[in-house]
Amino acid sequence: MELSAVLLITLVVLLVGISKSAFAGALGVFAVPLLMLKFTAIEAITLMLPLLIIADAMSVKSFWKKWDTSLLFSLIPGAMLGIVIANLLMDHINPEYLRYIIALICIVFAIKNILLKQLHLSFINNRIGAYFMSASSGVSSTLVHAGGPPLIIYFTAIGLTQTKFVATAAAFFAIMNIIKLIGVVSLGLLTINTVLIAVAFTPIAFIGNWLGIKLYSKIDRDLFLKVMNYLLLFLGFWLILSELK
Repeated sequence: MELSAVLLITLVVLLVGISKSAFAGALGVFAVPLLMLKFTAIEAITLMLPLLIIADAMSVKSFWKKWDTSLLFSLIPGAMLGIVIANLLMDHINPEYLRYIIALICIVFAIKNILLKQLHLSFINNRIGAYFMSASSGVSSTLVHAGGPPLIIYFTAIGLTQTKFVATAAAFFAIMNIIKLIGVVSLGLLTINTVLIAVAFTPIAFIGNWLGIKLYSKIDRDLFLKVMNYLLLFLGFWLILSELK
């Protein structure tokens, strides 16, 4: 493997490790586009999945049993439905349109939280809201590898505490990525070489997780929510600009 490819994978693994431990996986949306600087889309997607699962395992261990169990159980069915729907529609939907929709939702929601904090989105603060947003995360994660924004929007809207925010997101994505792994394996996309590469970069994932925990411990709740809202705004513009040719 070329040195440039090794350095790129190192950067991505470090970014994902920090993201999952400090920012509920918000920066994970950048992983596949970065890998595509050196790999094909299929290679990037396939390589990213085991790397994500390794990072998920570390984040889950770091926040063990600190998640909101009842909320997690209400999210998983929607995520599974979203993954199934995405696989059924994969050949019939334009991923670019979905990216634009998610991007606009991110931008509008972030601006609302930044400029109109007194306006509460109580209509998604219920079981139906949890089901819809988790299904949206499953669809967007499968089709455009942007499962973070819908979940972050929902967690921010319901006012989830900082620790439960990160811990529940870690557990949610760990479960969802394992479900996605089943699909990748069944399609014959995952190779021994890909698994070995992921294992080789595990020490970098440990470093990313450690840095993320250190960063997380220094951020109070108000600052955390402010960072999440600005990240959503940035992600929204990124999703749009990354599709413009």
